[in-house]
Amino acid sequence: MKCKKYLSLPVFLLSFVLIMLGCSDDSNDPPPVINQPPVISGLDDITLTPGFETHELDFVNYVTDQEGEIITYELTNSDESVITISLNSTVLTITEVGPGDSDITVIATDGHEDHEVSETFTVTVEPITGAADYTGTAAIMVDFNGLEGNVFDNPIDGWLFEGNTADGEYNGADIGSILLENDHLSLTHNAEVTYIWSEMELDGNQDYTGKKFRFDYSFFTAPNLTGTHWEDDPPGVDIQIYFVDAEWGDIGGGQYRFSDMNLTYSADWQAVEIPLSEFESLWDLPVDPSAVGVIGLEVWGGTASAPISFRLDNFGIVD
Repeated sequence: MKCKKYLSLPVFLLSFVLIMLGCSDDSNDPPPVINQPPVISGLDDITLTPGFETHELDFVNYVTDQEGEIITYELTNSDESVITISLNSTVLTITEVGPGDSDITVIATDGHEDHEVSETFTVTVEPITGAADYTGTAAIMVDFNGLEGNVFDNPIDGWLFEGNTADGEYNGADIGSILLENDHLSLTHNAEVTYIWSEMELDGNQDYTGKKFRFDYSFFTAPNLTGTHWEDDPPGVDIQIYFVDAEWGDIGGGQYRFSDMNLTYSADWQAVEIPLSEFESLWDLPVDPSAVGVIGLEVWGGTASAPISFRLDNFGIVD
């Protein structure tokens, strides 16, 4: 006998529900979490004015990580004659060395594989330019405008510079650098047992009674100035401006040392004017501004570890 079997309705519905559950759509499930690398943004080129000394950047302001993980950094600096760099945690310190451009590359990572990101920005330290030209009445004035290079290779017309050993040998000893750049004179003395001597010969003896010796200076650094000469025992450390008659001692001469001027470091140009009548005797000569045939600058006592260094402009005799 043949018979037919039919699924009852409850069994059919249960089977349908199970099939539908097994084929459910999981498109609304959250996507798997993928760790993202750090992001660097807003790290632009920087231009700094001479004399800034140090400048700081905190990478917290420029580097972010989506997961908030600890970020580590690696830095490179392309030109250490312009700046040096150091990193303390997230703070970059840029230290001034000289004018020019240097590229800093920042590499940041959260420690995961292939999560290093990098950015390069340029630090420009502007060149030091000369002081504003002197506009008063000058009997003689050297403003260095348009002059460039080492004074030994590119001498200043009428002004002789020499690097000498303390025993009087005029052999152009390595006394540091005396450079003409950007309309001013840059001078560094950093060699022991040597001194810088300079002389500017005038057109015979000039009557400068009532006049003043003047110059502009900036970026002055020096060890303690002693007020004594390199010929003293022990040898001193100082700088002096001076004048003497055209015959080098027949009439008179005067000197004024930087140790009596209380000069300080400044990135801005500072003016100095000293009446010739206030100079002290040079070589025990009378201080006589009525017969000035030579003026000059002398520097002694700087060393490699404690150099004498400054910028000079608008050097001369004024009313």
